[in-house]
Amino acid sequence: MDRITVGLLNTFRKQQSFSEDLKESDLFEHFVNYYVISKEYNYQFGLEEIHVGGSGDKALDGIAIIVNGSLINSKEELEDLQKRNKYLDVEFILIQSKTSSSFDAGEIAKFLLGSTDFFNEESELPANAQIREKSQLMGLIYEKSSLFKNRKPICKLYYVTTGKWFDDKHLKVTIEGLRKRLDDMEIFERVTFNPIDANGIQNLYRLANNKISRQIKFERRATIPKIEDINQAYIAILPASEYLKLITDDDDNLIRGLFYDNVRGFQGENDVNQEIEATIKSDERQFFVLYNNGITIVAEYVDVIGDLITIKDYQIVNGCQTSYILYNSRESIDDSLCIPIKVIALDRDSKLKNNIIKANNRQTPVKLEELEALTDFQKKLEEYYNSIPEEKRLYYERRPRQFNGIDDIEKIIIVDIRSQMRCFASMFLDQAQNAGRYHTRLQEETKEKIFLPSHHPIGYYVSAYAKFCLDALFRKRLIDPKYSPFKYYILNILRIQVSGKIMPDITSNKFIKYCETLEQALWDENQCRDVLLDTINIVDQAVNGDYDRAVAKTVGFSNAINNCFK
Repeated sequence: MDRITVGLLNTFRKQQSFSEDLKESDLFEHFVNYYVISKEYNYQFGLEEIHVGGSGDKALDGIAIIVNGSLINSKEELEDLQKRNKYLDVEFILIQSKTSSSFDAGEIAKFLLGSTDFFNEESELPANAQIREKSQLMGLIYEKSSLFKNRKPICKLYYVTTGKWFDDKHLKVTIEGLRKRLDDMEIFERVTFNPIDANGIQNLYRLANNKISRQIKFERRATIPKIEDINQAYIAILPASEYLKLITDDDDNLIRGLFYDNVRGFQGENDVNQEIEATIKSDERQFFVLYNNGITIVAEYVDVIGDLITIKDYQIVNGCQTSYILYNSRESIDDSLCIPIKVIALDRDSKLKNNIIKANNRQTPVKLEELEALTDFQKKLEEYYNSIPEEKRLYYERRPRQFNGIDDIEKIIIVDIRSQMRCFASMFLDQAQNAGRYHTRLQEETKEKIFLPSHHPIGYYVSAYAKFCLDALFRKRLIDPKYSPFKYYILNILRIQVSGKIMPDITSNKFIKYCETLEQALWDENQCRDVLLDTINIVDQAVNGDYDRAVAKTVGFSNAINNCFK
């Protein structure tokens, strides 16, 4: 393994709090899984959600299933997305990683054969528990094939070593022959094989840790006169083909994290979106620029030179529906289709950004309180996290990859909104059984109970810090992995064991004191370890010997936990 990759691997071990006795090969599997999936998925995720390596792994080390832009791990998440979107847009990502310094034909063949076996209706190779769970979820997806409205699923295969890829003809023949077996199953839109060598590993690392940057043609534009607090601003008519360069990555994937500051995600095939698509695919596409309200982009850095513009660290704060339809219809786009666009350069901490988001989204029927939840309380929460003493500080990420490019902020201490919602709802709202569901479903279950202006941020921080401490114990192997499906219940058990079953009203001063008791226990390293280890005794009582992941999603198990404290 080359010196640079060794350095990245050691940094990763520290960032993710893996124990020093974890074998290098196992660490490398997690490392590769993390950076491959970070390329494909813009939000935080747990490494245990991806890793499948070990005995009976079909020569696979990682499997990710992304549906409608969300990384899913359960039947319930799939059903939530089905009900919400009325369609399924699916990507399967399969990964094999080797610390060897060469691309071995035999090992590659095992990977491709294992991948084929994974998708076979009658699997022949042994499968461990993690593989079986992924396989069952994959089977459920194909049972819902009538919902593949945009395309069949995509299968992406990543084979990663620390060597160098030379485009060897013999290897390519082997790969293509075995890849074609997957193609011939006729269940995929396309199957891609991606060989990643040492240089590719380093590129993945940089991609995950650097801010997004794009350069496009920007010819038909008007400069907006100087406005206070705005560095630069432009209004332009942009060819849709150029706009697509802003919202897709090098593999032609839609960069879904760019739309995080939109109040609503993509709404699927509603009436308005169907009209947008019909216009794009009709002879009236030249009038699209007149029909559409346009796109608004807010960036930290904009540089215009001649007919080119470079945009860095940007978010698309209005135009999510248009963007998705343009992407899904990109084969029908020609030079006659243009869109109106605004590009605004603001400092990261500018309060004007919130006003721009509100104003742009108020043009559609969105409740003001939804906008407040997206902006004002989130800012307050971020500031609270920043006020915590440095040795106990976590970093609240209001938008994806907010802390990319900041080397001294380890990934493990970053909390995104989805994770925050799950932690708070599990610890304080008795929603542990829903924490593993699609986050929007959890949001519906906790409507008017979370991210409220009357809430003190301490409860949010404490719940996230408890999850951080718990994850560290799992990675140090002080808690058996069989308890992993019950993580969110453990947060609730911890609260009861430390601060008591009777919880004060969340908006009261007594609740702050209640949380401070939790905080004191968590900040004492020895006490924190002891109380978290004690929680698994309650889980043992409630599961009654059945540690299956499905048990953790039932109301019955939640009741069993409560009964342990009577």
